Formats: sequence, structure tokens, C-alpha cells
Amino acid sequence: MSKAGVSQLDFLSSLSLIPGLGPRRLQALDAAGLKTVGDLLYYYPVKYIDRSKQVALKDVSMFRDSVVTVSGTVERVRLEPGRKIRFRIMIRDESGSLEVMWFAGAVYQSKNIKTGDTLFLTGKINHYAKDQMVHPIVEKVGTQSGISPVLAIYSIKETMREAGINQKQLHKSIEWIFKNLKHYPQVLPAAIEQKHEFAPLKECLYNIHLPENFSDIDKYKLRLKYEELYKLALALRWNKRKFALPGYSMTAGGLDKKLRAALPFTLTDSQEQAVKILYDDAAKSSRMHRLLQGDVGSGKTVTALMASLPALNTGRQVAWMAPTDVLARQTHATLQKYLDPLGFGVGYLGGGSSPEKTEILKKLASGELQFVVGTHALFMPSVRFYKLGMIVIDEQHKFGASQRLSLQEKGPQSDFLLMSATPIPQTLAKTLYGDLDTVEIRQPSSRIPVSTHIVPTSKRGDMENFLFERIQNKSRVFYVVPRIEQDEDEEGSSTLRTVDSVAEKLKAGPLSSVPVIRLHGQMSSEEREDAVSMFKNGKHGILVSTTIIEVGVDVIDANVMVIENPEFFGLAQLHQIRGRVGRGDEQSYCFLLPGGLNNEKFLERLNFLRGCHDGFAIAEWDLLNRGPGDVCGSRQSGWDDLKTANILEDAELFREILQETNALFEQTAPALTA
Repeated sequence: MSKAGVSQLDFLSSLSLIPGLGPRRLQALDAAGLKTVGDLLYYYPVKYIDRSKQVALKDVSMFRDSVVTVSGTVERVRLEPGRKIRFRIMIRDESGSLEVMWFAGAVYQSKNIKTGDTLFLTGKINHYAKDQMVHPIVEKVGTQSGISPVLAIYSIKETMREAGINQKQLHKSIEWIFKNLKHYPQVLPAAIEQKHEFAPLKECLYNIHLPENFSDIDKYKLRLKYEELYKLALALRWNKRKFALPGYSMTAGGLDKKLRAALPFTLTDSQEQAVKILYDDAAKSSRMHRLLQGDVGSGKTVTALMASLPALNTGRQVAWMAPTDVLARQTHATLQKYLDPLGFGVGYLGGGSSPEKTEILKKLASGELQFVVGTHALFMPSVRFYKLGMIVIDEQHKFGASQRLSLQEKGPQSDFLLMSATPIPQTLAKTLYGDLDTVEIRQPSSRIPVSTHIVPTSKRGDMENFLFERIQNKSRVFYVVPRIEQDEDEEGSSTLRTVDSVAEKLKAGPLSSVPVIRLHGQMSSEEREDAVSMFKNGKHGILVSTTIIEVGVDVIDANVMVIENPEFFGLAQLHQIRGRVGRGDEQSYCFLLPGGLNNEKFLERLNFLRGCHDGFAIAEWDLLNRGPGDVCGSRQSGWDDLKTANILEDAELFREILQETNALFEQTAPALTA
């Protein structure tokens, strides 16, 4: 690279400028989301290793299962061909010797390590037949003075590893950037940097990647954490302002009374409160932008339907989107049942093409059809609305922000209602959804609580006999497993249950005479619909499925749920899965079958779930004990970008930053609206 090129290096410069990164490595980095110099500088280490103390080779047995730094001279090398190529070396110091081995990158290491080399190695000491160090970080240095006492460790994606990118390559690239980069962006206003006495961005980034000690890392992380949250706060405030645009002022009129007369039940007090809030939103001249959340069986669908009435009453259209064909078709059937008495047809739009779909598209474009339920097909350019007034997105966390925006663009003045079936605690919702107003249905459903039991291995036979009795008494059974099939690295595990392994096992036991139907996400939409239909309408039996049944599969006479390997799920998700049963008038049951994980902490989680049927309380418990990822299932766009900040631990800091950005927006409001 020319001197002129180096002098112009900035955060937007391509990684192709860095020596040693050829096309294959650049492609692997691109796949990991690393395209520019700035991307790599914000690719923070996942941990640090203390290398200030070196261990003599004779003492490594004292550090089994621990990461240590050793040094020695290579006295033997051996490349072993086979299905999994191995590269072994033996190093020796004055006190003893140690075998070192590589699988991934074996050929690469064999070309770079020769007999007689003096190496510093940092890695974990494993013990099989003897002590070994596997996949260590290698540095060829003549003296220990060349070894940094603190070593940053990065996440190496599989594609990066296959392209020959290792810890050493990343370190070299980052060191090169710091030697040549002269231009750093001013992300935070100078007044904020001065107020909080933050170190400059360059100093913070350098000490995150190349620290000299552990004591100052947190100080530098704080500035980077603040920067992340500051950018997110600005994004959320801009989003909120974007939705505070002119909308339609709409009222439900006589449709409210007509729908209530058609419902076979009365709304709960909590539903009534939610409907009032949503009606008030619809009556405003600005757009509704709401998140509706509630527990399993709390009546979110009917509440959202009520919120759609103002649009229908004023001659506008409603688009209702669901993430799967199964949920979309079931929602379509439910809404059609309720809207028929009101004189509104409900169209359905799924994937593929058909004469029926073409007809639906024509009726939406002409305004003849006022209500449509669909999947991702609603995003398609061919879907045009005559006068869209309301958008409802069910299971909103399963859609990306760009997907949601593409539907909003079809009706820029339309009201917008997101629904979440997994309750999010207020402490988290106010932070996570800073750009949304929330409305909750908190009142527990009138369902009979599902009787929940933890089944040890010794009692599986008794449980299967119970399932057989229930099926003989006209019950249907959901049987949920965490995997469709085993991954290669899980091969041989006797405790991990899959769709196929469970289905085959059930056919050989007490349940061999009952139908066993399989359902999972790799099946086509037609195959999934057929499987659900067979389970719902055919002979009483068992549906062995992945969590695809978590939403959208309502079967009134299914009153038994079995969940294998509950250790693979958060409590909020287990509660959601459990909610698939208990929809009829009979007592329902949920059996939790732990795999190999039976420690005290895990059993505490299951016991809490067994005794609690309040989704909000369960979500709070999961939030405190496992973190926000398990509560939300999938983070909202923006939170995915956080690398040093923590949504829960830094909630107070984020609220402080929101106040600062609020003040900024208030100061700039006249100019922005001019």
C-alpha cells in the first residue's frame, strides 16, 4: 500500500488494504460482517488471558482444564494424515516436556513450526492418556519480554477458521491498523466526553485490543459502552419521531357492538382496558405505534381484532401478518369466524402462486377486500392496497426491522400494532422498546392451570403408560424435542432427543399402536399443514415436533404436553410451549424430561416453572437468572449491535442517555420540523 493510501486510512477503508488478507480471508471476514477497518476495530475480544506468569512444563498437570502459558523448544514434529488431519509437536524446557496438537489448521501449523523453534504457547491443558495442550496460540519469540502480559482472545467463526484466520492473524491485522490509522470519528459530542471525562476513542480502542494490564480495561469499556448506547438512543428517538407522523383519525362506530354480540365470550377487564387504549390511539390524528403483549391465553388476538375495527369502520383496509403458514391459516380461520357476522370477508395470502392468490391481489388493489391475513408474502411488491389503515404483526420478534418497515411503506399513514406472545418484563420493555408504546393484558386467563411434572429417567415408562391411557380416552399429545436431528459434534449423546429418535422410540414401546406424526421446519408448508391436519382431525395420537408448534397450533382436545431436554430452552419459552395445551375444559398435563443436565440450578428453574403459571412472573425470573436473550427470544434490531453494553445491567445508564438525547431532540425540534 502506498504512503498516500496509508495516510488516508479511516474507519470506512476496506480490509483489503491490510497486508496478509487475501481474497479468501476477506470473503470469510465479510461473511462474519467485517468489511471495513471500523468493523474490525469494533470486533471486540470475547475474553482476556493473563500471561504474566509462565508455567514450567513439569508443573502443567497442576493446571489441568485451565489456560496457561508455557515455553519450550520443539524437539519433534509429526503431521498425521487421515479423515481428521492432526499435527503434533513435542516441546521441552529444562524441567520436562509436553505434547501439543492441532486438528483445525493442522497443515497451516505444520508449515510454520519446525524442529528447533522456541515457542511461547497459550492454551488449555487437557488430560487424556497424558497431558496435552490442544489448539494453543503460538508465538515465536526469542525472549519473554516480547510477550504481552494480557492476551486478547477473539471469536473465530468457522468460515474464518477455514480460511486460515486465527488469533495471531487477527492480532497482526489490528496492530497494523493502529500503526497506520490517523483518522478516528467523533461519535460522542465533545461536551459529553468532557462531562464524563472519557478518554479519546483511539486510546479506548487500543487498550481494549492491546491492553498492558487488567486494571484499566473496565475504564475504557465504559466509554465504548456509552458510545454504543448513545447511538442506539439516537436511533430509537428518530424512530419514535418517524412514527409521530400524521395518521388517520378513526373510530369503531357500531362495529364494536356488533363484534361483541358475535363473540361467544365477554372480554376480561384487562382486555377492556387494552381496547380502550387502542381505540384512543386510533382516534388520534397521529399514527398508532404500539406493542401489545400478554400471557398465554390472555386474548391478544381478539384484542387486536377489536383494535382493527376503527380502520374497517372508516372504509380502510387491515393487513395482519404472521410468521408461519400454520399460524397465519389458523388466525385467518379465527378472524373469518368473527368477522363474517359483521359482513367482512378475510383473504389469505401465503407463498407460491395460484388463481386464488391472483384474485386476492386484485381485490386488495381495488378495495373490494378490506381484511387480509398472510405470511411474508405480504411484503411482496405485487401486494398493493387501495387504502391501508391498520397493520398488525403477530409474533413480531420473528420479523426483522427491515421486513416490518417494508410493510409499513405500503401504508405510510396506517396505524401499526405489534404483538408479542412472550411477555417482556416492564424493566426490560421500557429499555428494549424505547421507540414503542406498550399495552399489556395482565389479567390471568380463566384456563385450568396445566399440571406440570418433572419426570426422571426411571419414571419414563410410567409416563408413557399414562399417555396411552389419555389417548385411549380421546386425548391428543404434543411431544416437543429440541432438534430435528443431531449435529455431528453431538453424535453419540445419549441424552439429546430428536424428532426421529423419539418417533422411533415411541413406536417400539407402550405407544406402538397409536399414530405418531412428525412435524418440523424442514418440511414444506404443504407437508406441515398435512401433519397438523392429521393430528388435529385424524385418529387420536402423538405429534412429535420441534418448537415450531410454539405458536399457531391450537388443538382443543390436546391436553398433554411432553418436553424433552427442557435444559435447551428458557423458562419463558417453556411456558409458551406448555400453553399449547389446556385450551379445553379438561385438566391438562405437562411433563418435563431432563436430559443429562440435572444440577441444582437447573432443577430450581424447572421447579419454579412447575409452580408458576404467570407468564410475566416467569419472564421476570428468566430475566434475573438467565439474561434478556432468553426472555425476548430474539433481540430487536439495534440491540444486536451491542458488544460491550448489557441490556439489563446497563438499563440505568441507558435511561440516563435517553434523557440526554431527549434534551438534544428538544433543542433541535424547531429546525427538524421546519
